[in-house]
Amino acid sequence: MQIQILPPQVRDQIAAGEVVERPASVIKELIENSIDAGAKNIEIFIENGGKDLIRIKDDGHGMSPEDAEKSILRHATSKIKNIDDLFAIQSFGFRGEALAAISAISNFELISKISKNNFGTILKISAGENKTIEEISSNNGTDISIKNLFFPTPARLQYLKTNSTEYRQITKEIFGFALYNYEVSFKVFNNKKLSFDFPATKDPKVRTQKILKKSSDDICPVSLKTPSLKISGFISRPENCSQNRTSQFLFVNGRRIEDHRLAFAVREAFKQSAGIEHGYYPAFVLFLEIDPILVDVNVHPRKLEVKFSEPGDVFSIVKKSVSQSLEKASSIPQNNFQPQTRVGEFTKYTEPGLNSPSKKIQQTAGSFFSPTQLVSQKKSNKDFSERNFNRNLFDSDENFNTPETSNNIEDQELGELKLIGQVARKYILAENKSGLFIFDQHALHERQRFEMFWKKFENKKIPTQKLLVPQTIKMSETEVSILNENKKDFEELGFKINFPQDDEIKITEIPNLLENENLEKLFQNFVDYFESERISEHKIKKILRKLIEYKACRGAIMFGDKLETKEMQKILEDLKHTKFKWLCAHGRPNYIFHSFDELDHKFHR
Repeated sequence: MQIQILPPQVRDQIAAGEVVERPASVIKELIENSIDAGAKNIEIFIENGGKDLIRIKDDGHGMSPEDAEKSILRHATSKIKNIDDLFAIQSFGFRGEALAAISAISNFELISKISKNNFGTILKISAGENKTIEEISSNNGTDISIKNLFFPTPARLQYLKTNSTEYRQITKEIFGFALYNYEVSFKVFNNKKLSFDFPATKDPKVRTQKILKKSSDDICPVSLKTPSLKISGFISRPENCSQNRTSQFLFVNGRRIEDHRLAFAVREAFKQSAGIEHGYYPAFVLFLEIDPILVDVNVHPRKLEVKFSEPGDVFSIVKKSVSQSLEKASSIPQNNFQPQTRVGEFTKYTEPGLNSPSKKIQQTAGSFFSPTQLVSQKKSNKDFSERNFNRNLFDSDENFNTPETSNNIEDQELGELKLIGQVARKYILAENKSGLFIFDQHALHERQRFEMFWKKFENKKIPTQKLLVPQTIKMSETEVSILNENKKDFEELGFKINFPQDDEIKITEIPNLLENENLEKLFQNFVDYFESERISEHKIKKILRKLIEYKACRGAIMFGDKLETKEMQKILEDLKHTKFKWLCAHGRPNYIFHSFDELDHKFHR
């Protein structure tokens, strides 16, 4: 078979496949051009998921007749003049083939006018052919219409999803642009009806609230500046996490990206501070500003992914910025905290009520790394002394010093709590001058214990003990090899292990907090962890947190435990020293609050 040069039309349609995967790709390219043109008002019209019509109208600088004609040629751009410009991109629309690719697979129409000209230009082209260009009366700016997307390549149409699915992808692209460009007005019309209206604003929080559908109290500001990176934006409060990632937006130098490592860094910050339930994800809008020379945006055809010169540093800084924001948020809780919708666990209250979490915490025996809380439902009731409210549970000589009473905003809002009593051996009821508190007795005590232990052992040497009889565990050669690779991490945790054979390990020393635990099961969990965890930069802290979560949970009072008055009073007193009062270590609610005004309304008072 002879080698031949493809015709220009075929080449253009092949190139279009690299740029235009679906209608949302068209939206992305066109809005980028509008923003680069200095538009302050952008209107977007969609019909049938963008398959029948995509129209973007803006009031930007517009194009002269000459530039309008050049804009549909491949490799035509106003943004790049030499090879160095590729590595210091400050704008969006530097790709010259975008309009060429789009016009090759649709009925394409462009109307554009610059302010100094009396007339605008209208350019029409169908599937890369039959180009016409004429003068037309028009407003300043650019108006581009794409009809019958992919009509010359019907096979591509088969890969598109339903109209509603494609429209959701379009709105995600639009939301990304609207979040960063909050000083630009966006209007979106779907099938001739106004769907979204985002007026221009000077405050990024206003735009964030509207797009995430959060109130001002639902989100926390993020701000951190280092010599190499500046981070700003917003995160949801820990109690407002959801079961999907649809409200997660990352930007690098104004460009929305998708980076699972940085999203993981945000979630790790939640896990290592407030806690977050398995299967739940924080909402966030984070803007990263970095020297363009330190980031490559050309690693993905549609520039959704970027490559950092120092990815580990960026990961750490993002995590630190979110952790600091959560620390500040811990002192300013929502007054009337209600859990978000938790399918099968908690019910979201559409109006205030006296409902409470209905699902009991279940047992997951023997797994330190399980997302489910490790609680023994067979544990018998114990008296006050055996629960070790005040004693050091690690049998260490080091005494734990209770921090001084805080005077933060949360303490002022809680005020003096008056104990009412215990309900169903599950909940502690208390009141203050504002209303009624219903505390989950296990979750709250577990949070208090977790914070005490975490403060004690974070960044400190963990107390250890030598085994009277070293324990040998048989494992596969692959598993032993994984453990051997991470031997240094185990030593930091307080383990001493040797590898006498390729298929066994010998444990001679363990951290005190694992006394009397099943070491064989534990090390199997370690293997699973090291096999699956690839992108966290602080493995030791993550493992330590899991171990402390386990210890805090095992020693806490349980659902079903009958409490004496002095025990309940002690828990309420310890609230003064509890940083994240409203969430347990796993991210579940600790309490529900109902104001007296709310109760009066319920009883028609």
